[in-house]
Amino acid sequence: MNSLRLDSLALEAVEQEGIEGARWLGSFPFSADRPGETVTDTTDYTVVYNELDPGTKIGTHRDSVDELVYVIAGTVEATVEGETTATATGELVVAPADVPHSVRNTGGETARLLGFFPSGDVESTFETEPAPYDEPD
Repeated sequence: MNSLRLDSLALEAVEQEGIEGARWLGSFPFSADRPGETVTDTTDYTVVYNELDPGTKIGTHRDSVDELVYVIAGTVEATVEGETTATATGELVVAPADVPHSVRNTGGETARLLGFFPSGDVESTFETEPAPYDEPD
């Protein structure tokens, strides 16, 4: 059995150029699509871990499969197909396949999120493609 501590993950800093506040830290601790970059290579599911500073967001995008987002910590505003709802620690949001969705940290602390995807290749389409950036020291 494999286990991991989320606070020990190597997080990649990502941003979407041209979209104000669209920057976050992320990692794929479980994934078949990213061999060598994950804690566990699996073919059954994909898990993404994200951290958003206050006021930042993951910009609007669509995933090829359903996504279940669990808020580990913080308060976020989740928008799914144009409908926005406040979501906080311990709550879940479902984004159906091919439906535009985004998440914005509306709280005063770092928001921590886990995204769960079913088996198969997960393809995400963003308004502008996310790219790594160097986080200031």
